[in-house]
Amino acid sequence: FFAASPDELIQISFVGPFNIEEDDHCKFDQLEVHDGRYGFSPLLARLCGTVLPDPITSSTNVLWVGFFTDADIEENGFSARYRYIENPHYSLNTSLPIVGTMNNDVSVGPEDCFFKLDDQFDGEINSSVLRKAIMDQGRYPAKKVDCTWEINVPVNYKILFEFHGFSLSFVNECDYNRLIVYDRYALDTRQLSEFCSTTAPSVMTKTNRGYVRFVSTKEVDRNDWELIYTAYRDKPCNTTLSFECGQHICIDHALRCNGRPNCWNYASDEDNCQATPPLLKGKIDASLGVVMTLILLTTFLTIILSCRHSWIRTKHKAREARQRRTVERGAVQYLMGTGEVSGDCSSDIKTINPESFQRYKYSEVGTAGGGCCVGGNGKNSHGNYLKPPEQRAGTSPRSNRNSDGGESSPGTANEYLEQIMDRRSSGTGPGIFTREMESGQPVPSKHSKRTWNMFV
Repeated sequence: FFAASPDELIQISFVGPFNIEEDDHCKFDQLEVHDGRYGFSPLLARLCGTVLPDPITSSTNVLWVGFFTDADIEENGFSARYRYIENPHYSLNTSLPIVGTMNNDVSVGPEDCFFKLDDQFDGEINSSVLRKAIMDQGRYPAKKVDCTWEINVPVNYKILFEFHGFSLSFVNECDYNRLIVYDRYALDTRQLSEFCSTTAPSVMTKTNRGYVRFVSTKEVDRNDWELIYTAYRDKPCNTTLSFECGQHICIDHALRCNGRPNCWNYASDEDNCQATPPLLKGKIDASLGVVMTLILLTTFLTIILSCRHSWIRTKHKAREARQRRTVERGAVQYLMGTGEVSGDCSSDIKTINPESFQRYKYSEVGTAGGGCCVGGNGKNSHGNYLKPPEQRAGTSPRSNRNSDGGESSPGTANEYLEQIMDRRSSGTGPGIFTREMESGQPVPSKHSKRTWNMFV
């Protein structure tokens, strides 16, 4: 066919001799000219014989021309020229080819509703896609529809049409609704099948081009059908390019497990597959992306919260350990330098309170006052203070003598501290740290700084 700009028409003029096998109805050899895109468009002329025809002009910007002959008689044929001329009736305000009235009786004609699918091994055509296309053009709802699909598959292939759903508004009323399949040309003489009943069997073309035409004149929205087309070869199969699919055809390897049943009558190309149907693949991919994003986000937040919890717990334990060391070191320094504790050593330790740390200072050698003994029996020995052995007056580093001249059990502040720790850990005494924690009174920070390194 010929196609000009929207504001142009097409004119054909015949020149030279014109000689096509003559017949009253031109049924052997003929030249046909149709006013439109297809061979089923309105017929302008069917020509044969020896009379030179007059020029032929289209009413739109497309014109279809076909020449058909048989193999019996040959003539000289014809010669013609075509040109594009200005459409005197064209206007920008009326360029939208919608036919209808104010009562929304909108019609979508064959020249306005055309789809072309090229060089694909398979594909899908259905009424839902048609309704969407009409809606996108601003013609929905349409009362009348005449739409055509042109399908071209690679050279040396043929086309298999299989219906996977077929329901029309008016059953067996072909004037109201019908679906037509053509081979090679959208021409009445090339029509393969016309369906207007409740079922639609499979159809095979003999060439690599086919046309599907859907016509509905009433209740367009109530038509529901789905058609899958597949490029196939006849047997024997070329195993490099295709594989055997059923009893009669071979299809391309790319169609295996593609989510569509391409084999004739049997979906053997989809056996043992987990392929996602193409129409759902985009939605599933989007949903999977959202789910994976949520999973990653949840995992990230869980790791952050877990790390924060571990950090807080570690920080809390470190603070408790610092407080415990501060209290214990302060207690040791107090025991070494003050003379306020008297009586049984184990009971004296229980009476120490934070105020005692504020009064801390080293007692000078020889200062009078009671102290905690270092004897093995735990009783007070007058005149001896709990200080490092080298600072005790009149004693050796490893022995103490009481005021009565008797020997007390050997010991040092370190050994006594070990006794305190052993008693605290064994549960016989709460200890200074336990008492301070139970009372909720923290150790003054300035005290801990003063006494940290005094006892070595």
